[in-house]
Amino acid sequence: MKTLFEILLAPVLIYLTVSALYQFVLAVASKYKTKDIQPVQNGLTRFLVLVPAYKEDAVIKYSTAKNMSLKYEYPRGQFDLVVIADQLKDETKKELKQLGAKVHSVSFEKSTKVKSLQSAIKAYDKGYDAVVVLDADNVMEKGFLFKANQWIQSGARAIQGLRKAANNNTSTALMDGLSEAANTEMLCKGANSLGLSSKLSGSAMVFNFELFKTTINQCEAIGGFDKEMELILTRKREFIDYTADMAVLDQKVTSTNAFTKQRGRWLEAQYTFFKKSFGESLSNLAEGNVDFFHKVMQLALPPRAVAPFAILLLVVCGILLNSSFLGVTATIAFVGLSLSYLFVLPTDQLFKQSLKILVSIPKIGWAAIKSLSQMKKSKQEFIHTKHELIEA
Repeated sequence: MKTLFEILLAPVLIYLTVSALYQFVLAVASKYKTKDIQPVQNGLTRFLVLVPAYKEDAVIKYSTAKNMSLKYEYPRGQFDLVVIADQLKDETKKELKQLGAKVHSVSFEKSTKVKSLQSAIKAYDKGYDAVVVLDADNVMEKGFLFKANQWIQSGARAIQGLRKAANNNTSTALMDGLSEAANTEMLCKGANSLGLSSKLSGSAMVFNFELFKTTINQCEAIGGFDKEMELILTRKREFIDYTADMAVLDQKVTSTNAFTKQRGRWLEAQYTFFKKSFGESLSNLAEGNVDFFHKVMQLALPPRAVAPFAILLLVVCGILLNSSFLGVTATIAFVGLSLSYLFVLPTDQLFKQSLKILVSIPKIGWAAIKSLSQMKKSKQEFIHTKHELIEA
């Protein structure tokens, strides 16, 4: 009986162990310095800043006021901030224009970010060198566009910036922020340190204009358009850089219900693109395109909030079955996974918020497990994560 259980559980154990050790390698790699850009004096890039906003009236007015503020210093004539207004109130559109933003109104039977961005890039087709993509709640930190200008002028064509948590007002927001911080260190900085493309996060992204136009017009995703863009770019051997200097404040979800919906949307996109691209990734690997292969393999990772519980369950199974194979292997996986997070997360915050984090872990784990039930719905329609107005 013990042997039978070992055989049945072995594939899951190997999958979780390889994933945990992979994250551990990325965590270690994130401690090594990535490349610096060389300052250049080739003039100023003209930016098109695109901000899709779906039923986000209060949030988009606040973020636009912040982003159009003179404190950001980048010459006003060198960028246009375009709010892609999907079901915003007429009063909101008027206020956005008064703030200095341009408004591009869209209406779809089934709304998606891809459709909004495709419509905007068609309307604003000329006169720009680069595109910045923000979420409706994002507030650019001072110097964002100057940093983006340096990267574009240095020859970079796709850059992922840092999304800092704008809030930790609930335990869910705190855990969401820590989760993104860990993923950014491992999947963005760690990957770049190994000579591999950063992941894209959906916002705080900067692209060469023509590259973005070509790429977004190839996208068809209902959710997870950033994953689709990663695959299109790395398939064409376009490298995705990451920099922490180019930062935005990004609002974290404040309830487990929102967390469940958001993660369900992400997981559906992740596994759908993995299934579609697996075969192609092998042929690309044979042709020397390691970056594309790595991007596809990254999509096979288990849900970050579920993996620790699944591994612990295997540790318990190993103990109950008196199986050293299950117990020892699962323990190695759990230690590797735990160390990866300890390496990349700020220890002072972990210590300060330790009680809150410990209490929140079961709740977040259960919300992540429930997110699996949202995957089918996410495949058929875009599930919007509503933001609250939280002043940063």
